[in-house]
Amino acid sequence: MTSKTNINLVVHQESVHSLSEQPYAILLAGSKIVGFLTQEQSERIEPLASQVIDAAGCVIVPGLVDVHVHLIGGGGEAGPASRTPECQLSNLLNAGITTVVGVLGTDCIFRRQEALVAKCRALRAEGITAFHWAGSYRVPPATLFDSVQRDMCFVESCVGVGEVAVSDHRSSAPTPHELARIASEARVGGMLSGKAGLVHVHMGAGPTMLQPLREALALSDVPIAQFWPTHMDRNEPLLHDGLRWIEEGGCIDFTAGDQGRKCVATVFREHRSALSSCSVSSDACGSLPVFDEHGKLLEYKVAEPRELLQCLQDLVLKEKLPLEAVLPLFTQNPAKRLKLHDKGQIAMGKDADLLLLDKETLDLRYVVALGQVVKTPEWTKGGAFERGPHIRPHVLPTE
Repeated sequence: MTSKTNINLVVHQESVHSLSEQPYAILLAGSKIVGFLTQEQSERIEPLASQVIDAAGCVIVPGLVDVHVHLIGGGGEAGPASRTPECQLSNLLNAGITTVVGVLGTDCIFRRQEALVAKCRALRAEGITAFHWAGSYRVPPATLFDSVQRDMCFVESCVGVGEVAVSDHRSSAPTPHELARIASEARVGGMLSGKAGLVHVHMGAGPTMLQPLREALALSDVPIAQFWPTHMDRNEPLLHDGLRWIEEGGCIDFTAGDQGRKCVATVFREHRSALSSCSVSSDACGSLPVFDEHGKLLEYKVAEPRELLQCLQDLVLKEKLPLEAVLPLFTQNPAKRLKLHDKGQIAMGKDADLLLLDKETLDLRYVVALGQVVKTPEWTKGGAFERGPHIRPHVLPTE
């Protein structure tokens, strides 16, 4: 190595989660992790590095993998004025999210797949990893190429179908046969495209809970893991049904927030072996409507990306759970479910997506996405049109 252009970053550090032996430094080149160095090796290579981060007092963890973000906004349940704003790059980075999966929700009329794909392409150009789910709450799923399989094969960012709504008064009341067909379409689409091909399912508060999915499985030969239900923290009966789902071989996803945190803590303390089948996502930029028992809208809020990192922090600092036990729910578990083999881990040859967290407070200090520093204590990278005293906007290419 004779040129600074060959080495992107050397990170001095004290502890790296997921590594049994602690190196003195992590060497990044391009978008990958290419070495774990001793102090002597680091001192030799450091003069060639384009940038060095001193991570004293920090713990280094993988970038968060968020599988449920309304990237182009969501909402609309209270009319067009209630449509929520689209997600900004800086908001994702300030939450430690380096891999994101976009989703459409209730609104697939004003919100379109074309716009979601464009947003994924924009985020990729801005320096993070972005995917999307085909479809929305509605069945049959909205697609670009009139087929879930064609979308998965021809659209790089499409990883499956979601968020299909069940047990919710806003759903299109899909039948078990319809759900079985969607699962089969997604499964074969995954085989043909080499992707996960999952069906990401929005779980409402309806009394049927996961029963529609069980009935769909009874009508088909797809495995239970083909369905990935989310919002499983909605109420206690749904949590218990989710634990049954895990016993049957499935996986579940919680939504970050106080209720999600309490559910993860319950699973850890009472059903710890089930933790490997759980994940946490943010539902960022989606609406958070509260309805009464008659379906009347009582309250309306918007979810924030920062809830994901806050949930991780609260699990460790408030619930007193070990970081090494809960961290995979935000990193390794969702990456594994989506077959993102280069994500969610700190290992040789994996993508250089790293967070540097304060060792005591878990406050976020630095974010590295695909080998590039995109957040420091002084600034955060933003989209091309983001502005603010601590924002460095993405520079558009010029001829």
